[in-house]
Amino acid sequence: MVYISDNIIDAIIKEDMPYSDITTEILEIGKKEGKIFFYARNEGVVSGVFIAVKIFEKLGGKVNFYLQDGEKIKEGDLILEAFAAAEILHAGWKAALNSMEYLSGISSLCSKMVEKSRKINHNVMLAATRKSMPLSRQLVTMAFQAGGVVPHRLGLSETILIFKQHLEFIGGLDNLENVIKNTNHKAYEKKIILETENYDDSIKALKYDFISGLQLDKLSPEEVSAIVEERNKVNKNLIIIAAGGINLSNVEQYAATMVDVIVSSCFFHAKPLDIKAVIKETK
Repeated sequence: MVYISDNIIDAIIKEDMPYSDITTEILEIGKKEGKIFFYARNEGVVSGVFIAVKIFEKLGGKVNFYLQDGEKIKEGDLILEAFAAAEILHAGWKAALNSMEYLSGISSLCSKMVEKSRKINHNVMLAATRKSMPLSRQLVTMAFQAGGVVPHRLGLSETILIFKQHLEFIGGLDNLENVIKNTNHKAYEKKIILETENYDDSIKALKYDFISGLQLDKLSPEEVSAIVEERNKVNKNLIIIAAGGINLSNVEQYAATMVDVIVSSCFFHAKPLDIKAVIKETK
């Protein structure tokens, strides 16, 4: 579970209604009672229901929800309904709808990727990069989890992940062992992951006893498979991660390499799930 604070819910509402809903006000319909229903227009895996519920509750509405984040939905399914004055329904309408459509699109794609990869490699873990829009990471992480995907790295404070951009400042890969073993900053409780971008550096790094995992960036499935085979001979405990350009069209090829983790950014480009909102006056 990702903890979503009231501050985030407030920010979502405030973004769509920075002051007031002048359309509802000018029509003088704000105090009339009504209800809003959200229905799925196509199948997928729903996410953002918790956000939608919190939006309407924060505004003062009463909510019934029939599906929870992570559940599969089909066309016509009722996701949730809210009862409130028209000013509340209109204030929460688009904020709730957009949240569910966007996040459900991500969780649906996550689910498809997991399903395709697990048919090939039952033990493979799928992870999402941190290429989210700023300030949206908590929300998209909810969607990842709903679709069976874990966050690869939530931020710079979480894991030690060494890129070529870091190696640039220490004289290259050949100096890495000396730097790691002689640094004054001992982060024994943190895993050290090294990213490599070619086959030769990857094979060399398999023998490093100071790293926990190797992230292979933009290597072909054939190269990844060969590196995994070599890992099994020399360092069985080393985690192998495949990353870079992996999506729904090629995830099965990378799963077949028997890699431990597949990392992808494609989830951020998922097509939003189509959800219909219906508002009716209560008479």
